[in-house]
Amino acid sequence: MQLSDIGNPKYIALETYRKSGQAVKTPVWTVAQGSKLLVWTQGDSWKVKRARNNPRVRVAICDMRGNVQGPWAEGVVTSISGDEETKRAMSRLLRKKYPLMVAVLSLIAVIRGTNKGQVVMEIGDP
Repeated sequence: MQLSDIGNPKYIALETYRKSGQAVKTPVWTVAQGSKLLVWTQGDSWKVKRARNNPRVRVAICDMRGNVQGPWAEGVVTSISGDEETKRAMSRLLRKKYPLMVAVLSLIAVIRGTNKGQVVMEIGDP
């Protein structure tokens, strides 16, 4: 299965790997851009640290709790970008796909002071 076969689901299970090789599955929002999947997350999150150490990942459609609902596709994290232009573009895509949730969570992040340090992970075919 290819990443493009995943489509543009509401959630994907993103499986990254610890240094020991143990897989860690995390449900995340995603936006499809051509044959790539984009993921918005905190730059200091463990999934980012694992992806920087080992860019090989697997993704599958899942529900909000991470229960996998389809076959896995192999992928590679091709970039992890925290530049402002990339983050603004991703923010627009997320607001379009998840309008209410992004508005609510963005407000909460501003109030809590956690609205800084996000990155965009780009996942492509291996």
